[in-house]
Amino acid sequence: MQTHAGVVIVGGGNMGTSLLYHLAKEGWTDCVLVEKAELTSGSTWHAAGLVGHISSNLGLAKITGYASNLYPKLEAETGQSVTWHGCGGLYIAYTEDELDWLKFVLSVGRGLGHAMEIIGPDEIRKVFPFYKLDGVKAGLHTLDDGHVDPAGACMAFAAGARKMGAEIVRFNRVTDIKPLSSGEWQVVTELGNIVCQHVVNAGGSYAR
Repeated sequence: MQTHAGVVIVGGGNMGTSLLYHLAKEGWTDCVLVEKAELTSGSTWHAAGLVGHISSNLGLAKITGYASNLYPKLEAETGQSVTWHGCGGLYIAYTEDELDWLKFVLSVGRGLGHAMEIIGPDEIRKVFPFYKLDGVKAGLHTLDDGHVDPAGACMAFAAGARKMGAEIVRFNRVTDIKPLSSGEWQVVTELGNIVCQHVVNAGGSYAR
C-alpha cells in the first residue's frame, strides 16, 4: 500500500468505486480506495439498482441520464458484468396535481434529451396490460429506465479504476483521519498510514 496519494477514498461500495473510476478517467490516477472488508459488502450489495428518469430536479435528472448511458457500455469497457436491463418505466397519475407534476418532470427530461412521453389509459394498457386502470388519468412513459446489478456495477467500476492505475486496498479498516499542519490529511489504517491532499468519506452507513 502506498503511503502518499492525491486522494484517499474510504469505502468500497458503489459511491466509492464509482468516484475512483471517474477520477481515474479524469487523469487522477494517484488515488487509493480503502475498504474495511470486501468491495460491495456494505449497503451496495442489497440495493435495488434502479435507474429511473423521473426527476423534477435538473441535477438529479442529468445524473440519471448519464447512468443509463454508462451502464450498458461499462461491461464492454471493463470486462465485468453489470447485468443492465433497459426495461423502461411507467409512472401513473390519478389526480390533476399528480398529472401537473408529471408534465413538469416531462419538461425537465425532454430538456435534457431523455426519451419520455405522457400517455393515456389506452396506451398504458398496451405498455403494461396487467395494470388496473380505474381512476387513472395518464402516465409518464420513460423509455430509457432500467436496473443494474449493484454488486456487478461496483466490481466493474473497481476493475476500470485498476486498469487506469488507481489502487484499491481491501480488508483494511480506517481508524482515524487527522488534519496535518501542511494542509494535507493523514488517513490512519490497520495496515499503515497514508498522507493525502483530499479525503472522501464514502463509508455509507459506516460513515461515522
